[in-house]
Amino acid sequence: MSERSSTLFGDGSYLRPIRRGRAADAAAALAWIGGAAATAVHPAGLAVAGVLLGLVASSVERAVAAGASFGISVAAAGVLWLAVTGASPPTAGFTAVEALGLALLGPPTVAAVVRVLG
Repeated sequence: MSERSSTLFGDGSYLRPIRRGRAADAAAALAWIGGAAATAVHPAGLAVAGVLLGLVASSVERAVAAGASFGISVAAAGVLWLAVTGASPPTAGFTAVEALGLALLGPPTVAAVVRVLG
């Protein structure tokens, strides 16, 4: 009889090298950059960033922290955009409050869910 794992990636051995190995910092940086690029193209990139950051995080707590710091950075970039240009940043039809809520709550939530699953 075979046992089924409760996580998406079995025992996590596939992701262990990028979570705890020598490449962990590089993987986190690439996840951050990939998420930023996706977010610059479309607000759904916030979810992509959460997925990437959750995949490379070594624990649920670190996934939430990485997602929160990413969301705070996106919110700060929006405020900077507003200060420099005087116009709201492009948010694909979301109001400013909705975009702020998505930036602050989306990535940490998605990162935590992905890390719990994997």
